[in-house]
Order: sequence, then structure tokens, then C-alpha cells
Amino acid sequence: MSFKIMVNIEDNGVQTLLANMHARLGNLTPAMNVIGEIVQSSAVRNFEESGRPNKWKPSKRALHGGKTLIGIGIGGGLMGSISYRPFTNKVEISANKKYAAIHQFGGKAGRGLKVNIPARPYMLLQDEDWVEIKDALKGHLIEGAK
Repeated sequence: MSFKIMVNIEDNGVQTLLANMHARLGNLTPAMNVIGEIVQSSAVRNFEESGRPNKWKPSKRALHGGKTLIGIGIGGGLMGSISYRPFTNKVEISANKKYAAIHQFGGKAGRGLKVNIPARPYMLLQDEDWVEIKDALKGHLIEGAK
């Protein structure tokens, strides 16, 4: 035995809200743009704090006063290479340095792969980032782009 309950919404305000939400579901680009900003900012903070929530193992350069992978100037460092590109249903986050992956995941590098690079997961979201991401999605669906 089955049954069906139908609810007919006659309130214009609720109908408009639902129609707008339905339309915004088809193009999440504004929300994906905000999410890209959140992820990029979080990655920068990971560099600035030398790892969050766990500190990274310092490099020899860092032991002598330098900050690991934070470059300044035209060439910049890994931190400055992080970018994002929003789409209608996703956001792509990337770092355009050839050494990006080895620092994220760790591994062997250098001539003969004799140098052990410890993992320094810079593209690591924190709990507060997930709260911001959820708020961005809710804001987009309910209120639309600002």
C-alpha cells in the first residue's frame, strides 16, 4: 500500500524563493568563486603559520631564518602560485610550480632522488573553512550573489 501527499504552495514569496533557488542550482559559479577564495586564503595561512594544525618539519633554509616556500618578487614561491578557477558546478584549485606536488605529498627529489622532501600539506582545509564553505553555498542558494 502506498500513498501520496501533495502540498500546493500558493504563497508568492515562497514560490519566488523556490524558483530562484532552482535557477541558482544550475549555475553555482558565484558560490564556487567564494569557495575558491576561501581555499586559497586557507592555503596562504598554512604557509604563513608553517603548517596547520600540525607544524611542518622545518627545512634547512627555514632553520637559517627563511620561510619555507614563501618567495617574493616576480618568480615568487609556491605560496604565491596558488590560484583557483570557478565553474558552474566545481572549483579547480592549483599551484603552478613544478615542485608543488612533492611539497604537498612529500617524497624523494633531486639528482638520483637522494633528497627526502617531507610532506608539507599546504592545500589542507581547516574545520573553520568548511563552515565558511557551507555558509557560501547556503548564501548563494537562498540569497543569490551579492
